[in-house]
Formats: sequence, structure tokens, C-alpha cells
Amino acid sequence: MSVNLLLIAWSCAGLFWSILSWRLVVAASRPVKLEPKSDGKKFLTIFKPLPLLNGSGLAVEARGLESFISQLDEASELLLGVHEADWPDVAPFIKRMELAYPGVNFIVIRRSTPDTVANPKIAWQKILAPQARGELWLWSDADIVAPPGFLQRARAEYESCGAAMLTFPYAIRTLPHLPTLLDALFVNVEFYPGVLLLRRLGPVDFGLGAAMIFSREAFQLQLTWEKLGASLADDFVLGQALQPVRLSSTTLETVADVTNWRTALDHYFRWKKTICWCRPWGFAGQLIAMPLVGWLALVLWQPMSLWAWTGFFGMAQIEVLFAYLICRQVGCPIHSRFLLAMEAWTVARILFWMVCWLPGPVSWREKTWHHAQEPA
Repeated sequence: MSVNLLLIAWSCAGLFWSILSWRLVVAASRPVKLEPKSDGKKFLTIFKPLPLLNGSGLAVEARGLESFISQLDEASELLLGVHEADWPDVAPFIKRMELAYPGVNFIVIRRSTPDTVANPKIAWQKILAPQARGELWLWSDADIVAPPGFLQRARAEYESCGAAMLTFPYAIRTLPHLPTLLDALFVNVEFYPGVLLLRRLGPVDFGLGAAMIFSREAFQLQLTWEKLGASLADDFVLGQALQPVRLSSTTLETVADVTNWRTALDHYFRWKKTICWCRPWGFAGQLIAMPLVGWLALVLWQPMSLWAWTGFFGMAQIEVLFAYLICRQVGCPIHSRFLLAMEAWTVARILFWMVCWLPGPVSWREKTWHHAQEPA
């Protein structure tokens, strides 16, 4: 097969995935007519540990926390973990929640002790767990926003799905400034459609940190805090242990919290590198849907070729178009001033995909991780 025919076939594969991704997101955006009935007997504990805020306040987490607190009922509780150093920033929010939702099972746990495991989020879960009264546990990142009625539906769906764990897809719906675009393009375009496809194929063997609901008993039988806390990808390890895992029909919202391009690039790299570590074959398979790699190689090989440049720019415009349509479909409209940055993303995703295969670390929560397990 000639190079040109190979590139045309590769481009067709990329176009097919772009169309399929858009169709998957469109289907997932339709109202879900799911009304499973909960038996109401199992008490649910929601774990919400806050990271160290370092003076930033709850600008990112407040909306998400309130979306969960407002849904608490007599069969649920929320444990909020707060670092003692952050208490002056968090206390006004706590007071506001107590006034707005009196009588709900909303418990604040403060600590100043150091982490006892490498993963700081799991270090918090380990502290919160002895305080949990629920037979069911729901772990959810602090910045996740739940839609109305989520807790009741989540509990009911878990009890009716027959899986050991129910986990929830997520998307980004707001772009407060330009650097957050990179988060949105990764989550909404590179990650979310693949999750939706896996949901259609049946049970999976991983969890998503947006939300994971499982039984306390199963967790205590299958996992230790040391094993879970040694991993950067704690949600992946949890899903590996608690199988089968089902992906919910409900999509949650995560908030893009990057404030500058350096942070955005670090975040983007960590997400992709973690997937590469956990799912190397799947990460390699992404190449099938990235024909721009081939066109870029042809441009570098034949820089004076009109065919090469036409193919390269044409494929880039297709990627930008479908990225725009997918983001709009999930409720994340992209302003026209962001379109130039989207053009740059089509090349950046190729470069980052390549760099992820090199032996190099990622940084997260003031630690350097050289692989998906405990940092050196």
C-alpha cells in the first residue's frame, strides 16, 4: 500500500472515531429514563476529603460540595476532611452550609497530622473511614458537581445493577479562562467518548475518581490502605480489586481548576501519562484515531508537498470541528477566541502522546511519581 493510500485509510479511521465520539456524546446527553427503586435500607456515607488549599479558599470546591450536601437525607451522611491549616478559609463555608441545610448529616473532620500513605487523597480516606456509618461508601473528588437527585439515583442504581462497584463518567462544562481549555479538551474529547463506548460494552475493571459507590464490606475484604495508598491511580486500583464495575448512566461535572498554562500542561501530561502507565495497550491504540500523526510525518518528510500540507490542515480542521461539537454537546460552549488554541491542541496532543512513552515522572500533590505505584 502506498503512503498516500495509507494516510487516506488512516484519515477515514480518524473521521469514523470523531463521528462515533460525537454520536456517543449526543446519545449520553439525552434524558435518562432510569427509575430504579432503592430498598432504602442501606445507609450511604459520602467521602469528601479536601486537598491542601494553601490559601486559595474554596473557589473551586464550594459549588460541588453544596451540590452533595443539599441532597443528604436521613439515610446518608457526608464526611468532609479539612486540613487544620485551611480551617480559617473553610469555616465560613461550613457555617453557611449549616444554616442553609440544618439537621443534615454533615460532619467535618479536621487534622494536622502528616499523611501515612503516599497518595494524599487515600491518606484522607483512611482517616475518614473509621467515622463512616454507612454500609455503602461513595468516594467522590471534592470538585465534582452532582446534578439534582443524584444521591437517590446513585444508591438505587447501585443496588439494582448487580455490580461490586458503580462508577460515574464526568465532563467539564465551564471554561472560566483560556488555560482551562486544555482540561476540557482532554476530558470531553479525548476521554469521555471512550468511557461512553466502554459503558455500552458492559462491565469494566476500573473506577473513575469523580464518584465510586461500593460496599464497605467488599472494600475491607479486597483491599488494604497500604496497597491503595501506594498508587497514583487509586481509582484504577480500586476498580481492579472490586470487580465487576459498572459505568453509570449519569454524567457528573468536574471543574477545571488550572490557573495558568504551566499548570494546565502539567495537568494534561499527568492525565495522559497515568493512562499510559495503567493501560499501555489502550493508550497505544489511540494512534489509530490520530491520523494527524501520519500527516505531520509526511509534512516533515516532504515540506514542499501541497498534498502533505492539505492533508495535515484538513485533518486538523476536522479534529477541531468535532472537538467543538462535542464540547458544545456536553454543555461546554467554546468561545470563538479559543479556536486558535484548539488548532494548537491538535498538534500538542500528538507531542504529548509521544512524550508519554519516554521514561519520565509526573508531579502530583507535591510528590514526584516515576510510575503508577508509590513514588521514589
